[in-house]
Amino acid sequence: MDQGAYAEFKRHRMMTQTPQRLSTRLGYTIPRLVTEAGFGSKYEAAMQSAIQMYEKFYAFNPDVAQYIVPNGFNRRVLAQFNLREAFAFCQLRSAANAHFSIRRVAQKIYEEMARVHPLLTKYMKLYDETWEQVEENYFTQV
Repeated sequence: MDQGAYAEFKRHRMMTQTPQRLSTRLGYTIPRLVTEAGFGSKYEAAMQSAIQMYEKFYAFNPDVAQYIVPNGFNRRVLAQFNLREAFAFCQLRSAANAHFSIRRVAQKIYEEMARVHPLLTKYMKLYDETWEQVEENYFTQV
């Protein structure tokens, strides 16, 4: 997920989260609205500048380097939660009024849960949208 989604994800306290250090090395997302507004090249230039600055800071101190990373960069997070939190998270964060970045994460978690435990997920009421549709409708680059 991108760092912006993680900012919402980490608010869910009924889970154990183990995030990797924030970095520019996992790539970044480009919201479709940025591209449609004509700022795609400026956005990408800013992200490239952040990558270069991150590498300079990383050589000095990897912990300090995290502070230069914009929210559009991706981050890996290992999370473990119970069924109650899974229901709450997926239903809340896949809703139409949730930010598209976290909707994508909630839909992916739901899809994996449905694959492994279809009897448990049949009672979940999610917004009628897949993570693929979120990526297609809201992102130029993921």
